[in-house]
Amino acid sequence: MIKTYLRYGFRYLLKSKGYTLINVAGLSIGLACCLGIGLFIYDELNFDHFHRNLSHIYRVVEKQKQAGVVYDVASTPGPLAPAMEKDLPEVVETCRLGTGSGFIELGDKVIQPPSMRYADNSFFSMFDFKLIVGNPATVLNRPDEIILNETTAIQLFGSGWRSKPGLLGTLVKLTSWGKEYLLSIAGVAEDAPRNSHIQYSVLMSMAALEKDTDFQWGNNSYQTYIQLEPLTDVASLNARLRTYIDRYSDYNSKDDARTLLLQPMKDIYLRSNFAFETNNAVQSSLIYTRIFLAVGMMVLLIAVFNFVNLTTARATHRAKDVGIRKVIGALYRQLVVQFLIESFMLTAIAVIFALAFLQLSMPLLNDISGKSLVIPFASPIFWLTVISSTLVISLLAGLYPAFYLSNFSPAKVLKGFSKNGSGLTFRQVLVVGQFSFSVILVIGSIVIYQQLQYVQDKDLGFDRSQLIHVFLRNKMHHQSLTFKEELKDQPGIAAVAPLSGMLVDFNNSTFNFKWEGQNANDELLMTQANTDSELMTTLGMELLAGRNFYPDENDSSSYLVNETAVKRMGWTNDQAIGKSITLWGKEGQVIGVVKDFHFRPMTVMIEPFVFRCWKKADYNGVLVKAQPGRVREAIAVIEQHYKKHDAKGTLDFVFMDDAIDAQYRTQQNTGNIILVFAVLAILVSCLGLFGLATYAAEQRTREIGIRKVLGASMASIIRLLSVDFVKLVLISIVLATPVAWYSLDRWLEDFAYRIDIQWWMLAAAGFILVAIALLTVSYHSIRTAVTSPVKSLRTD
Repeated sequence: MIKTYLRYGFRYLLKSKGYTLINVAGLSIGLACCLGIGLFIYDELNFDHFHRNLSHIYRVVEKQKQAGVVYDVASTPGPLAPAMEKDLPEVVETCRLGTGSGFIELGDKVIQPPSMRYADNSFFSMFDFKLIVGNPATVLNRPDEIILNETTAIQLFGSGWRSKPGLLGTLVKLTSWGKEYLLSIAGVAEDAPRNSHIQYSVLMSMAALEKDTDFQWGNNSYQTYIQLEPLTDVASLNARLRTYIDRYSDYNSKDDARTLLLQPMKDIYLRSNFAFETNNAVQSSLIYTRIFLAVGMMVLLIAVFNFVNLTTARATHRAKDVGIRKVIGALYRQLVVQFLIESFMLTAIAVIFALAFLQLSMPLLNDISGKSLVIPFASPIFWLTVISSTLVISLLAGLYPAFYLSNFSPAKVLKGFSKNGSGLTFRQVLVVGQFSFSVILVIGSIVIYQQLQYVQDKDLGFDRSQLIHVFLRNKMHHQSLTFKEELKDQPGIAAVAPLSGMLVDFNNSTFNFKWEGQNANDELLMTQANTDSELMTTLGMELLAGRNFYPDENDSSSYLVNETAVKRMGWTNDQAIGKSITLWGKEGQVIGVVKDFHFRPMTVMIEPFVFRCWKKADYNGVLVKAQPGRVREAIAVIEQHYKKHDAKGTLDFVFMDDAIDAQYRTQQNTGNIILVFAVLAILVSCLGLFGLATYAAEQRTREIGIRKVLGASMASIIRLLSVDFVKLVLISIVLATPVAWYSLDRWLEDFAYRIDIQWWMLAAAGFILVAIALLTVSYHSIRTAVTSPVKSLRTD
């Protein structure tokens, strides 16, 4: 019986080539989109899931209340982990992670690992990172031990590092912050999996830091992970942790100033939003994962709606067949099964094309998503998902047509099939649904593009063109002013200024700030940076009042503040000049007010900022303004002088334009993905509209012939055939526009500086959809309109 169903279905699909082609094309595009989004979401949701004890591992984080504002902070004090392991019986094991920097030397080889971490000995027992060489029970116990990942081992020893005799115990030299350390290689670990929020190039012993002056309860510099007993009541433990730090620190939970809580490790990648860049982990956003899921489902539903629409629209072609089969004894159940098998066959063919299309599109998907996804053809779970999805989609797409067609009365259809009003209405609802999804995606693409364009074009308060930030590593910190003076007046360089932070992402904030006229209970979180008199020229910043730092004199008791700081302290720009302020106990005067500039992403408001000019302090960066058209020459000069001071180090720099763009990479990827899927959604919708227009024109061929004989113009006939479809698109626009506006307005709330959704954005999306719909149906409308009425009236 199944063989008969399959043979009959195959014959029908071959006979109706146009119908089959449109349905396969629509379904394959929809399935490819859904599979691609599925791979993306699977990758997002499976971060860190390779750890066997994932459900029992938590990161200890803090809530800090400062100046009346509560901040989520992911870093904790160094002594916290051993204290919790001693005091809390629920804690099975703890592990601390810290960050390091520097370069490693072995003979004549010098490398600068991108991700240097400090870790406890428990790193390999708590987490499921694999140690290829070394004893996991003893590594990192000594302060002079270091573990390389496999990539770093290859850089130092070559691809044959495994066969190198005496690898363990080999001494390498670490140069960090101008100091040199001899470290013994205690092991080689596999590279951290790509889907891990913890990444490392080398691991150094946390024991090396325990005698540092900042290794105390009042300093948050480390990530603390704990593993709990399986049956631990986490809610109860969180309640106790709220005041736990009171045992050891005066900076504690009084007035909710500092409280501890647990963050499940499985939530770190998608549910982390921590202040002051304390997260120090690979992270993404659950919001964007949900957006991509919604977009993928929209495109798939559009394809399914196409199938249902086209199948029911072809009822006139199947009616006589259904009637004859019922007369000769076919049961209702058999007809339903037949149509469902046809649906399955068509879906299965579409799945094959979808996989091929997806494989060809993987480079594009990875490019716009920023990932390295591959189709897991060797995974049984993947094939189980594909097969089950094929069955579900074939049921969703084929169930209504199967029952709709199988319900035809043989007496009526053999006498002559007439239109079914309810079927027509249902198809109209599906068309409205298709184009509603398309409208949402098109409006989304327009609004996201406009917001990102606004961010890129907005005046940042400084000139970012030809601006290069040079990072000063290790001993270069101590030679920053010498390096800066050497670069001045060099070929290709227009201006140079030292800076103690990254211009567009400062995280050097402090509450240790006082000002003249400050109320007793008032506090201010002030972001600060160390620089000199060249900064204004290098950045083209505007001084609204007062003066700049003196170039040659000692100006360490002078401060420049931004407009926001002046307003926050209750002054006008002119009133601020000469006012007394104190930063970290060093009192001085405000000498100038700088026009507000964006030193953080535009997702946050501009905050109070103060520049100091402490030339005896170190700088960790230099800003270089290259002359127009001479950027390469400037970089060559920078590298030449950098090597004079640090011959073994690697010049590390970033163009300010690139640094700014990187802040909005997630939003850019989202916009690109929505744009691509909007185009595909419109394509699939138009495929269905094209098919419906074909059958609508066929059904009205005789009517058109009669109208032409009676004198109807070609324009009126085109309007007659097009107006019904345009009405449906217009209804879609009316229904979808409020949904799109609400959703995108919520998305724009993430930006402190944002556009308003304008009427023309909504109108443009509507115009695009109406124009495309008209172009789609016009082919058949014109073709029918120009057909000779003699031929039309001969049509059966």
